[in-house]
Amino acid sequence: MAGRKLRFILYCIYMIIVSIYLELLVMVLAFVILADYQIDNLGKIAGDIYLLTVILYFIVFFDGLILAIQKMNEKDRIITEMEDELNKNNQSEISIKVKRKNIPLKLEDILYVESLGDYVKVHTSDQVHITKEKISALDERLPNSFVRIHRSFLINRDHIQSYNKEFVTVNNIELTIGRKYKNVVEERL
Repeated sequence: MAGRKLRFILYCIYMIIVSIYLELLVMVLAFVILADYQIDNLGKIAGDIYLLTVILYFIVFFDGLILAIQKMNEKDRIITEMEDELNKNNQSEISIKVKRKNIPLKLEDILYVESLGDYVKVHTSDQVHITKEKISALDERLPNSFVRIHRSFLINRDHIQSYNKEFVTVNNIELTIGRKYKNVVEERL
């Protein structure tokens, strides 16, 4: 907020200076055009006023241009992130590598994911798959229907049977909610 106020104050100062110099420039041009003066007769001050006005104009113009480009790049980045998130949420399956083979798993079949250090156990309704991948990397690939409840557990919200502030029950298994994740779990569930 303080940065916005500072920019506003600087902008006001720039506008005051530019308007004063533009007024002086109009007066000088009026002398040249209406009184048929020669610019050489006006002296060094008139030329300096003209030069200073042009310089200030370009400073304000390029500052505004740079600001507009930065805002445009920021909005493009946000749009790209939103599109990536939408694509991630629209996927129906994920591929994991198990024993050097890529196995596609339907997201609706995954109950929860359990971390084993550098490995993870992906618990589905009928099988358990172990893959060499960190749970944080898998969490980035999964859509928002999956919630990290503990540093060792990632659950599918669609398969939650019950939950409270301490545990989440999935497939008759109680999984502990970590202290670090309690607020996120409360918001997401």
